[in-house]
Amino acid sequence: MKVKYLLVLICVFLLTGCDIEYDLTIDSDTFDESINMAFSKSDTNYDDVIIYRDNKTPISLDSDEKNFYNTSVTDDGNNYNLKYNYKHNISSFKNSYFLNNCYPNSMIVDNGKSISFSSGEKFSCFSGDDGLQADSIIINITTDMKVLKNNADEVTDNTYTWRLDMYNYFNKTVEFELEKNNTFEEVVEDIKNPNETSSLTFLILLPIVLIGIIIFLFIRHKAKKNNNV
Repeated sequence: MKVKYLLVLICVFLLTGCDIEYDLTIDSDTFDESINMAFSKSDTNYDDVIIYRDNKTPISLDSDEKNFYNTSVTDDGNNYNLKYNYKHNISSFKNSYFLNNCYPNSMIVDNGKSISFSSGEKFSCFSGDDGLQADSIIINITTDMKVLKNNADEVTDNTYTWRLDMYNYFNKTVEFELEKNNTFEEVVEDIKNPNETSSLTFLILLPIVLIGIIIFLFIRHKAKKNNNV
């Protein structure tokens, strides 16, 4: 029942008309998900938006989910901005509430060397039950990791952007693949190399030091012998 209520909540957003911007920031082990819904102040009551802020939204469709999105409402002068945010790991992101609602056929594959995302066709959150539609949908993915493949509409620095509208939402896909950072291996290598360097330096310096000591002792012994004579 709780899941059904939350699905209806999404439809309510669309029935009022709003601009939706979905931002996903990816680093080596986190997926920072942020959804901003901008409602025009001219046709939206602030108290109605506050209700959605105060109703906790779980981060997944799991009926036993205990984690919730951080939710806030801001006023930029023209719009009431309702924002949801949560920093996932890859396991929880695969079950993301918004991802699975809007792209029910999406696939995320981690093969150890890369992470690939395919949305599947049709953005299911574009239209409400009575046919009314969102005003605009923008999807942004930002990452400093190496991107192997993408079909973004535009790329600005390290941000990849897809734009959905009434003409393409039913067949436009989001395809994205990035190379995984071998963080653990790099750390081990960083630790390993200094040790190897130190060991090699020690092996080189040791005989030099020993030879130096022997020469010093020999010279000192010879000097004492000469003095005694």
